Amino acid sequence: MVKYFGVNIKQKPDGLKLTRDNYIKISNKSSFRNGEVYSDEYIQRQNENGLYNYDLNMNYFRLLPKEEFNKELINFINKNESFKEISNLAPLSNISGYYMMVLDEYSQVYIGQTSQIKERIQSHWSKQKEFDRLIFGGKEKSILSIDSFRAYDTTRIFVAPTNESLELEEGFIDSFNEKYILNRTKGGALSGLIEAIINRKTRELR
Repeated sequence: MVKYFGVNIKQKPDGLKLTRDNYIKISNKSSFRNGEVYSDEYIQRQNENGLYNYDLNMNYFRLLPKEEFNKELINFINKNESFKEISNLAPLSNISGYYMMVLDEYSQVYIGQTSQIKERIQSHWSKQKEFDRLIFGGKEKSILSIDSFRAYDTTRIFVAPTNESLELEEGFIDSFNEKYILNRTKGGALSGLIEAIINRKTRELR
């Protein structure tokens, strides 16, 4: 275990930062339909497409102006004063509200809502994005999932705890320049995969 933002996180044998080598965990099992097994042909194609999309995203990140990103972040915080930067997640266990994870190396943020801020952020850090869900909108347009990144990729965290109904997430997402946002669909509670696809967000990576 290591401590990061005041909470214990599990070490991973392949590291706590995203790399091309640890991005994909191949699986022949469908995460959409229980019991379905993918063919070798599908696995090879999905792996190749996933790495292709990864490389496009990384090149996209490298071209983003960091100074402009920081100005965008400052403007967001100035307009939404309920968001406060934190260095310790521990007091936010079972606390509801909004959170923003900042990935400075990539000039990206992810904005979410949850009834458990600490637990939700830790779940992002601990996940490995499902093999068949890596690409969401085509290999040349799919945004990398926040669940593909690792704990050390998150360099700053802002939170806006609240006990009120969580209905503002979409507005927060839309108020941020889309080229700096990792969210792959609209904010708010979604009824399922179909609604997520209808409201899918993509970007031109080429």
